[in-house]
Amino acid sequence: MAVLVSGASGFLGSLLVERLAAEGQEVVALARQPVPIKFELNTRIHWIVRDIAQDGIDLSGLPDIEIVVHLAGATLGAGKDENLFLTANEKTTVRLFQALADRVDRFIFASSQVVYGDACHLAVTEDFPMQPDGSAYACSKLNSENWLRWFQKRHGGQYLVLRFCGFIDGGGLVDYLIDQALAGKAIDLYSSGNVRRDYLPSAEGVDALMAALKYRGAPRFLPLNIGSGQAVSARELASLVCADLQSSSPIELLTDPSPHNDFVFCIDRARQLLNFRPGSVIDAVRNYARHRQGQANRRVSNAKN
Repeated sequence: MAVLVSGASGFLGSLLVERLAAEGQEVVALARQPVPIKFELNTRIHWIVRDIAQDGIDLSGLPDIEIVVHLAGATLGAGKDENLFLTANEKTTVRLFQALADRVDRFIFASSQVVYGDACHLAVTEDFPMQPDGSAYACSKLNSENWLRWFQKRHGGQYLVLRFCGFIDGGGLVDYLIDQALAGKAIDLYSSGNVRRDYLPSAEGVDALMAALKYRGAPRFLPLNIGSGQAVSARELASLVCADLQSSSPIELLTDPSPHNDFVFCIDRARQLLNFRPGSVIDAVRNYARHRQGQANRRVSNAKN
């Protein structure tokens, strides 16, 4: 029996496929990109190049699917409009589950903290109201969740929805801080750097997915918050990045309001049901900053040679 992973060439998807194959699991990997070189010779990975929204999926000739991990879709980014999110997120979800809901009874879906909107809270539980009014992306993620509610009601089965916080290594605030610190440029922080947010390294995001794959619970639609559960301000993060990188970048505490307010997950449900135990977010940021610094130093060294 195989695990089907949609979005297999994406940020989390490629890490998950690699982890599954390393643990001896057979994987059906769906992606719009050709198979990466590192996976070409791995006989446990069946790599299928497919645009699910446009072409649907064809399971003929593939191993039986035990569980589906749905990671495919578009994320936040400049120049992306409503039609893109409608197609990449909602239509992809509907076509995938139309093909699989009758033959598979276990599903995992990667959702996002954006479904809660600007919650302004340091312990956001799964029972908080949904307020996807911040972006078209947020609307598409909540709408995708609602489609899953419908498929679960119609077909039964276990539907786990993992609502991820922002990733440390996902191109957001932490990468901005490191970029500025490595370049010796000023670091601008809105709201005087006091806004506290939840962050998680991508490796621990994969840990959560692996834990969800092992979960055996009642057939139902079940949302789970996946984050560190640790409140860290932008000013704290900027200070530790500059200190660890020995950067002279000035930290500018701007009084202009931040586009986002406090947002930290309560992860009690994930702890209880998945035994999900994230590490220190401070340590994770430090390790990532040093990793980025090492990459930068190697690029300089290679350029000189």
